[in-house]
Amino acid sequence: MEEKKKEILKVDTMLRVFIGELTLKGWAYLGVISHPETEEIESDIEQAKLAIDAIEKLMELGKSFLSEKEIKEMQLSLSNLKLNYVSKKNEKNK
Repeated sequence: MEEKKKEILKVDTMLRVFIGELTLKGWAYLGVISHPETEEIESDIEQAKLAIDAIEKLMELGKSFLSEKEIKEMQLSLSNLKLNYVSKKNEKNK
């Protein structure tokens, strides 16, 4: 019986996954979607901001290996997240 060779997860792949997960968390902490763990809607504007900041930093690291298409998609997603963050922050401050 042939033994399956384990696939090595590369760091660039992990960064893509982290960006995706942080984006999901950002939306959840804005209260736009339910949290994956609890399936409940709840917001935490500070956690949403932290997710946005982390995504920006990871995207900076990824510019050397992400394709132009991936960068554009991630930038669009990040821009939408930021716009919703500003909207939710303004709602909270009223």
